[in-house]
Amino acid sequence: MNAPRRDPEGGVVLINVLVMIALASTVVYLMLSEQETSLSRVARMSDAVQAQNLALGAEASVLDALRADLDTAPDTDHFGEPWTRVIQEEVTLGTGRFSVDVTDLQAKYDIHLLAGPGVGQVELMSRLLQSVDQPPELAPRMAAIVRRVSELQSINDLRFYGIPDPTIKAIAPYVAALPPSGQLPRTVNLNTAPPLLLEALFKNQSYALRLESIRQQTGEITRANLDGIGAIRPENTNWTSGLYDVAIMAEVGDARVRLVSRLVRQNDLGGKSVSVLTRRFMSDAPPQD
Repeated sequence: MNAPRRDPEGGVVLINVLVMIALASTVVYLMLSEQETSLSRVARMSDAVQAQNLALGAEASVLDALRADLDTAPDTDHFGEPWTRVIQEEVTLGTGRFSVDVTDLQAKYDIHLLAGPGVGQVELMSRLLQSVDQPPELAPRMAAIVRRVSELQSINDLRFYGIPDPTIKAIAPYVAALPPSGQLPRTVNLNTAPPLLLEALFKNQSYALRLESIRQQTGEITRANLDGIGAIRPENTNWTSGLYDVAIMAEVGDARVRLVSRLVRQNDLGGKSVSVLTRRFMSDAPPQD
């Protein structure tokens, strides 16, 4: 008996069908993958927007707290006041988590004060340099730079005029280049200045140690405290602050953002106000498990 003859075109048709099925499967897979990618992208964008809003909400809390402090305690600023409760290491909410860090810029000496008349500020800078094991003779050079440049954006700018990097690094915890901000005085807040800067300001280590002890016990230094140890308030110092840097981390889902803001607070004839001088968002990598 002869075997039935196979249609040679049947195999070709079957191959074509299989190829078409494979192509269709590939197209469906690509469509589903693209849809999944699009949904993931939308979810990430949504998380990022929510994280930014969370950061802005935290910033608004700092603004409100600093503004309220102008009503409750306008004559003193220190980190023992009620407004500092907005500073949080980390807060977890249903929508995400955030942390807030506030830096008092007037806890440091403003290098622009070196442009003032007389030699008092240069001598102060010389004492400070000597305290951090740096050449005190650099102080007159810094003063000459500030007078010539007028406004430094950062003390790091000093390196462009020949001040060594180790010196800049050594004074960074005690010296800053404060921005121009209207009528805000460029004073050092005695309540928040570090002990080494207090020593340079008062020209007396004993005074600095006693005042730091008082500050640790009560949270602040008062005029009565100075009278009690026989000290006179140094030039260009005060009890209040008007410039703050705020660093906020906010996280929602897989999105994490950092918001860095500079705030200015004023209490003068123009009224009481707290406003944002600068604001900058920075994306951050998601946390690692």
